[in-house]
Formats: sequence, structure tokens, C-alpha cells
Amino acid sequence: MSWLVPAEGPVRDRLAGVIARLTAEHGTPVFAPHVTINGTVDAEPDAATRGLERVVAGVPPFEVTLSGLGHEPEYFRSLYLRAEPHATLTALHEAGERAWGLDAGIPGVCSTEPPYRPHLSLLYARDLPEERKPAIAGGLGLALQVTIRVDAAEIWGDFRDEVTQWHRVARVLLAG
Repeated sequence: MSWLVPAEGPVRDRLAGVIARLTAEHGTPVFAPHVTINGTVDAEPDAATRGLERVVAGVPPFEVTLSGLGHEPEYFRSLYLRAEPHATLTALHEAGERAWGLDAGIPGVCSTEPPYRPHLSLLYARDLPEERKPAIAGGLGLALQVTIRVDAAEIWGDFRDEVTQWHRVARVLLAG
């Protein structure tokens, strides 16, 4: 899976804290804040790094506005912040699709199903009833809108397994 990483700082720390709190409250896996670019990326680490370098070539760090809370009955979209439409996000997604020869994605894997719907997940959960999610979202204490600055892209492997088995395969700084 390829994704964009929020820059270090108080906004990323606050989002990581929300994720950690939700995972503790609901017994779900913890993960780092990120905005998915593409789903499946099957490549060896060196090839993954080269591919990711091509995808982000010429892209400087940029801001993504997270403007609303969403929830769905999908594991990776159980509770999330919606990203506002952004030409750079769409361009990166399309470049990743071309670079890795991906089709429309794997059903249920983040934001790769058409149309591309970038988001920042807050909770991965399988058995959380939909009717509970609005109350959980309301109790987060997040002031919307949240603007994150993304300054790196990463590829993570073994995402089909338990989240605790995920590992970073490649990291590329956005440099423009």
C-alpha cells in the first residue's frame, strides 16, 4: 500500500493521539496517520523505492485539508476524516496506478476503489455497529477542518495480514 505521511509536528501528534485513544477504547490495531495513495504494490524494496521516487518526482510538500468525519461498514474506513479534493492527491493516485500497473484496486482496501476518495483513517474495526459511530465521532474533540502538511510518501507491505505485521518497505521525501 502506498500513502502520504503528515509532517512531524503538533497536528500529526494530535491525530496519532486520536488514533491511539480509539484503538485503546475499542481494542483495535494502532497505525500511523496517513492518506492512502494506492492499494496493492507488489515490488521488492529497491523496485518499490524506485517506483515511488518516480511517482512523487517533482512534487513538493503540500497541504491536505481534512474537512469532515465519515464512517462506513468497511474495516479500513470504519471511522475517518475526509480529505478535500486536491489536484495533487489525484495526480499522485493516478501516477501510482500507472507506475504499478494497478487496476481499480482490491475491494475493501482503503481508497483505491473508483472513484478515488482520499481520507485519513482514525479507526479500523470489523465489528463496530454503524449506529455507534456517530457518537464516537462526536466525542473525538477534533475541530474540523484539520490541515496537514504531507512531506513524504511510503510503501508498506503485508497489509493483507494483521496491521501489527505491516512494515515500511520504502520512504521517499517530497522535494519538488
